[in-house]
Amino acid sequence: MKKTLTNQYMFLARGASCDNGGLSPKEMQAQMQEVYAWIDRLTKQGVMTAAQPLTPERKIVSGKNGGIVTDGIAAEAKEAIGGFFMINAASMEEAVQIARTCPSFKHGAMLEVRQIARLDFD
Repeated sequence: MKKTLTNQYMFLARGASCDNGGLSPKEMQAQMQEVYAWIDRLTKQGVMTAAQPLTPERKIVSGKNGGIVTDGIAAEAKEAIGGFFMINAASMEEAVQIARTCPSFKHGAMLEVRQIARLDFD
């Protein structure tokens, strides 16, 4: 089995943008419109391939044969993953530059940038 790096990167969204961050409904709507416009622009450029929010409900499956199921680790709001974005980029540096254009930073968001690897079973 061989691991091959791809030109795909995942942004894991963390922080204040993952909940309402104390914003009013009007402010939250404006923030979401900015994010949707960002996603739309990157999608039309062929850069973004997926973007989805995650629900706050989580289960942790662990132990022998997955026999332990818990309601998940209570993470601080700044550490909770609220969604993800998938993009195409030539390098980690380019992926970081794309991430830096996200409009959610002004609301306390953080994006963790991770390169995706493919497992080859040949």
